[in-house]
Amino acid sequence: MSADFRSVTQEQGHGPGPFGAKGMGEGGMLPVASAIANAIHDAVGVRITELPLSPERVLAGLAAKNGG
Repeated sequence: MSADFRSVTQEQGHGPGPFGAKGMGEGGMLPVASAIANAIHDAVGVRITELPLSPERVLAGLAAKNGG
């Protein structure tokens, strides 16, 4: 983590959700697909650039990589 990173709590009244709740955890889901795609690339050497990351796409990538 960067040495100049700092966490700040910011209160802004009531949110639009139930009981005034606001969403905050959705941003953590953004890098998941990229991390899995990179893990596949590290494991088998196939770069998949489209979703969904399916076994069929991995097998097709392996076939293309191995010439058939």
